[in-house]
Amino acid sequence: MLDMDLPLHVLRYFCVLAHELHFGRAAAALNISAPSLSQQISRLEKTIGVQLFERSPRKVELTQAGVELLPLARRVRDDHADVIGWARERQRASEGYLLRIGVVAAGAGALTTATLTTAMERMPQLRIEMRRLGFFDTVSELLAGRVDIAFAPGPIDADDRIRIEPLWSEPRVLVVPAGHRFASRESITIDETNDEVFIAASGDQRAIIDWWIVDPRPDGTHPRRGPVADDIEGLLELVATGAGVNIAAAGASKHYARAELAFIPITDIEPNTILLCTLERTTNRAVQVFESIASELAPDIPPSRYRVGESLVG
Repeated sequence: MLDMDLPLHVLRYFCVLAHELHFGRAAAALNISAPSLSQQISRLEKTIGVQLFERSPRKVELTQAGVELLPLARRVRDDHADVIGWARERQRASEGYLLRIGVVAAGAGALTTATLTTAMERMPQLRIEMRRLGFFDTVSELLAGRVDIAFAPGPIDADDRIRIEPLWSEPRVLVVPAGHRFASRESITIDETNDEVFIAASGDQRAIIDWWIVDPRPDGTHPRRGPVADDIEGLLELVATGAGVNIAAAGASKHYARAELAFIPITDIEPNTILLCTLERTTNRAVQVFESIASELAPDIPPSRYRVGESLVG
């Protein structure tokens, strides 16, 4: 019988690479270097005695052995997470329920407040910690256990460990300086913005960034890209200085209103969906109650004060 040591963290690395199928993206998600990830995977393959990935300069693919290992590795990873979750839940039970809530940008707006209020009424023993998250922090913060639940705008890149509950959809708006030529417009189409410089989120999640700034455009052209920021406050500050314009969810017009900015409805692009994100396997009862309350209240709370044809000037 072979004496085989398969560390849990290496199996986790394998699962992430199997999801991303790209060493650079997987390494970024794991917060390690790509060469280190490659060495760990090679060591795993040597230990098992089979090749798990086909590597080429253009793509990374699972071998048949990799396909067979993946559900087993995920089960080990998830069972370990369940043990950690159980231990945390036992600790919380002795201290009262703790719920750490992450919010990206404006979150779910008025629904965030309403859900918090109702949750504290229904669970008097609940202790809440709020945490502001960067644009692409939701998944990593949930998996690291630093937040238990998060309000985030979609789209989002997540695997089967994350449960995503759509709460509502709201239109997107063009954010411009108050003195901009579009600032007094009641609405605008995306093609009218083709000459603008766009400020966008920083990060390597290119597909999501492209979705937000609509790249490519319906006519096949690409928007001009300018400075980037890793959170909503930095992004809007850049817009206010005149460095460029941005596309945001309509809720930002209320929660980040300021005299230096104007928010103009874009009438012909896909709306944004506000999401409630949690771990798929959680033992925290407060998460389950909070999620139920948010879903219960969502139909009764308007997503924002935006209406097509209404100019939202700070």
